[in-house]
Amino acid sequence: MLDKKIINCYPAVCWREATPIGNGRLGACIYGNVYDDRILINHESLYNGANNSEIPDISSKLQELRGIMDRGEYKLADSLYPDALNQAGYNAIKGSFYPAFDLHSIYQTSGRFEGYSRTLDMSTGVCSVAYEENGNKAIRTAFVSHAENALILRVEKSALFTATFAIEMHDLTDHVDYNGNSLPLNEVFESQSFDRYIYASCISNQGLEYSGIVKILDTDGSLICNGRHKTLKIDMKGECDLRNYIKVTDASYVVLALKVVPGIKERGQLVEEIDKIKKDYAAIECEHKKYFSEIFNRVLLNLCDDENTCNEQLILNSYNGKVDVRLIEKMADFGRYLFISSAYNCSLPANLQGVWNGDYSPAWGCTFFNNENIQMEYWQAFGGDVSEACLPLFDLYDRFKDDYRQNAKKLYGCRGILLPLFMDNQSGKKDNLQPHVLYWTGSSAWISAIYFDYYVYTRDEKFLLERAYPFMKEAALFYEDFLVIGEDGKLKSYPSNSPENRADGSFEGKKELSVSINATMDFALVKELLCNLLLAVDKLNLKEEKKKKWMEMLSLMPEYQINEDGAMREWLHDDFKDNYHHRHQSHIYPLFPGNEITRETNYELFKAIEIAVDKRLSVGLKEQTGWSFAHMANIFARLGNGNKACECLENIIRFCTGPNLFAYHNDWRNMGVTLKFMVAKQAPFQVDANMGFTAAVYEMLMYSNNNMIKLLPALPKQLKSGCIKGIVARGGFIVDISWSETVAEAFITAKEDREIAVGINNGVIAECNAEYSSSKFGNNFINIKFKKGETVKFKFNRM
Repeated sequence: MLDKKIINCYPAVCWREATPIGNGRLGACIYGNVYDDRILINHESLYNGANNSEIPDISSKLQELRGIMDRGEYKLADSLYPDALNQAGYNAIKGSFYPAFDLHSIYQTSGRFEGYSRTLDMSTGVCSVAYEENGNKAIRTAFVSHAENALILRVEKSALFTATFAIEMHDLTDHVDYNGNSLPLNEVFESQSFDRYIYASCISNQGLEYSGIVKILDTDGSLICNGRHKTLKIDMKGECDLRNYIKVTDASYVVLALKVVPGIKERGQLVEEIDKIKKDYAAIECEHKKYFSEIFNRVLLNLCDDENTCNEQLILNSYNGKVDVRLIEKMADFGRYLFISSAYNCSLPANLQGVWNGDYSPAWGCTFFNNENIQMEYWQAFGGDVSEACLPLFDLYDRFKDDYRQNAKKLYGCRGILLPLFMDNQSGKKDNLQPHVLYWTGSSAWISAIYFDYYVYTRDEKFLLERAYPFMKEAALFYEDFLVIGEDGKLKSYPSNSPENRADGSFEGKKELSVSINATMDFALVKELLCNLLLAVDKLNLKEEKKKKWMEMLSLMPEYQINEDGAMREWLHDDFKDNYHHRHQSHIYPLFPGNEITRETNYELFKAIEIAVDKRLSVGLKEQTGWSFAHMANIFARLGNGNKACECLENIIRFCTGPNLFAYHNDWRNMGVTLKFMVAKQAPFQVDANMGFTAAVYEMLMYSNNNMIKLLPALPKQLKSGCIKGIVARGGFIVDISWSETVAEAFITAKEDREIAVGINNGVIAECNAEYSSSKFGNNFINIKFKKGETVKFKFNRM
């Protein structure tokens, strides 16, 4: 088995190339320089510049808007709501995820170094920097401890050394927006060094307050503290040279800890907090490795047994066309690692960059996007057996229900909840005035699906009753009011938006306007929501008065449609024609991430989706991004096309992946393959592509819904043999799969008594150690009645 290590053979030159570590609450990026080193520090709660205002009540505009749309005046409709909110003086701004500071260190050097490596062990969450200098070995080990909620750094060398440590503002060259323009900076940064400690506090230019402290936990050297206390007002013309430091001399090792907290805390408070770390380094490291590896190793992937090598060589091998299978495995493992490191056991879910950011004004504020991105980050959670990592996600969404009710009431005069397209950690209001943001109403239903999937995978009925069902019911209440009966007697959704596409057609403003009628995704989402509610009612044995209403709404849903190209239509209204030149593929939702359409249940629509996706990849290739390739890989996996799914993953590796395996929004070398990010001088890092990559590999190896488990549904030619252990299927089944070119073997363990069909793509059952019967899904499936805790062994002949 390929080890779970990522190796870089040179240090990072900026935070985007650094090695990420984290515990969900605290993130760090290790540069790994030999002499002048930095570790970027982030805290999950630091969002700068939010301005939360009350939403004006413009609900009376809804009938006017619909009247305009009924007349086909879509250009006027597109601007109606933005203009109304502007005229009402609505000016709310989301906060931006903000870097805390750098741990800056200077290490005494005595000659040229050799044998350099910067290694991340993904199975333990530990980063090490190693090299030799004049025959003396040096190693630095860093991790973010869950138990201590602190960055822990150990520096050791076979010869005595001197090192200097300081807390500094993150590099001011990053104090630009993502277009490279300088930002106003007027911050108070206070730093003090004393005894074994360095204390720092910061007030940002927009009032964000936070504090941090470093403590030398242990060393066999001598400590020199310059004891200075300096408060600086920093602007773009000055340098942030604090010169408040602790120097360690004549040491063979030093261990330090770093903590960050929101708000300005007194020095004594933070000293008291960090002094709670009582264990020695060995005990802290052992505890951390045991904790992290238990989570990571729940699902183990093995795609090759080749010898490991450095990222730079693997990327170079792949860049010119032949992607190394080792890199596919590493990227899948890395997406899992990033998810655990940024979303597990924290207060907030992973944001657009996980929990790592060195830009003072990151792209899109590095917030939580509800129309694709955060969903993609969490697709891997359930199959990857880290369902509990979704709890902070639910905590965030539950926190702002009053804001969602205001969105529904004041914008559209509806009951229920309406989530915004994107949000920060301080508000759930719709406060961006772009038409595609205002007119998209699908967030509530899409997020509801994650709530329900938590139950589907964990079988936690208490969660279903107390958290999922109430959220889903309020989401449905909005659609009960918002959807109206159209001219054809079917439900009509308008204003509508198919994220973030603009329809073609014969109207003024075609391919330019966001507003539309009857986006296919609207009905796919609402249909799924209502079906899940009905399943919950039955499972919980509830006497629900809304049941009849939900069934009636389902009966009034318009049918999905196929266009003249044979592709599934993105809009179910004659005025709005398909526009293939776009990265989002929202109308594919019934296939993925939904489960409504499969090859076995609706072959005609399945083939129409196949054509629609092919149009996006051929006609619209240059409109794609890193994350859209990840989305497309998941879709191709659902279509059973493993080679195309793998091609999309290879595109991410070849064009959108940096040396530390961070995936970028687009082709960061500007080689003309993907969408060029026109408003930025550099491609932004986005963690959703990394995490979507992992989800796609899981989808290629197993598909499940409430009725079936399909093994190896989309195995590409590159993956001739391999195994995955511990992957979770819907219904809570634990699945181990191994395969070669001719046979496949699986062990499936049930969490509860349950009957389900089990099959394999392009294969037939050869052996099964349990009684089974034929399946309605075809000859390559069999029906098994599992008992709780029972493990059934399967062997298949592959064709």
